[in-house]
Amino acid sequence: MNLKKFDPFNNRLARDIRNGLSKSFLGALAEKDVSLYKRRAAEYLKQDLEQVYQMYVETRLDKLDEVFVAIEQGRIDDKLQQAEILWEQELYFEMHELLENIWSSAEGNERKALQGFIRAAGMKIHAENGNMKAAATMGRKAQADLQLYGRVLIRFNKLESILAEITNTLANMDSSS
Repeated sequence: MNLKKFDPFNNRLARDIRNGLSKSFLGALAEKDVSLYKRRAAEYLKQDLEQVYQMYVETRLDKLDEVFVAIEQGRIDDKLQQAEILWEQELYFEMHELLENIWSSAEGNERKALQGFIRAAGMKIHAENGNMKAAATMGRKAQADLQLYGRVLIRFNKLESILAEITNTLANMDSSS
């Protein structure tokens, strides 16, 4: 079977690869050990995978390397600042997973603000995979959350640009439907 796209929503192997790379990358950030995700990527690349999977692993690995280097060289331990870098590199799933770890123990308006950023990442993930209805729903919820609570997270400097990107993404979805 020759797949045309990498689809973690409808394909178990794609989901396992995405989730495995993401989990090992977040572990690498926490442990400051690049070998954790490099080893996982190498395990996938040793397998006789279809080209769509190979390409995903290779391109994701390049982006993960860029982010890891930026975070390590900048000595960025703050998870919100790490999330900003992930957003900038379009690593929305990793951003989503990183923020969920913080969100699970947050309370009140901080929890609601984090949920907005998680939903913004979810919007981008769904849009990348052509799930426009889910992307629009996530985008509207993210926009509402961030407009109400986003400023609570004063260490998150990308609020305005992410809100603008949500608005733009939603407008593009509306104009194409």
